[in-house]
Amino acid sequence: MNGLLQVDNSILKFLSAGIKNSFFDRIMPFFSGINNHGEVWIAIAIILIINKNTGIRRLGISMLISLAIGFIVGEEILKNTVGRVRPVGSEYNFNFIAQIPKSYSFPSGHTTSSFAAFGACLFSKAKYRYLALALAILIAFSRIYLHVHYPSDVLGGILLGLFCGKIGVNLGKAFFRGRESN
Repeated sequence: MNGLLQVDNSILKFLSAGIKNSFFDRIMPFFSGINNHGEVWIAIAIILIINKNTGIRRLGISMLISLAIGFIVGEEILKNTVGRVRPVGSEYNFNFIAQIPKSYSFPSGHTTSSFAAFGACLFSKAKYRYLALALAILIAFSRIYLHVHYPSDVLGGILLGLFCGKIGVNLGKAFFRGRESN
């Protein structure tokens, strides 16, 4: 675990010294902020659900299921079990431009929800899955750039989110299969 922390710290120090700039300082809080409670993905899922096309509606249901599983497993179980503190020390020589969350750090909830939603798109072979991927990557990167997560928190969120996306798609298919047989 100590080796992982050294790698995480090296990446954060590189970001502080190497790529921090005024453009990212303006846009990264935006990308982080649109998903503080999963808002952007919940809104997209609701828009998909109200569509009359069954395939699109199924994707919206799958996305909501994926988000719910990610929240329960990531926010309620893993964060409280792992109890990892956030990288907020002065050793990073970083001016914080985002509010520091009070919850634990692992896994990144923003990243989990983003990759759960992307995973639902990916495993459903949705037409716009690569746009979802681009947004998910921007949100995930914003969490590292803003120094509110370690890179391994974000990696954990990616893996958990994709897993939840796969489960959400399978449950969404089962939900519609049960409804179609009636």
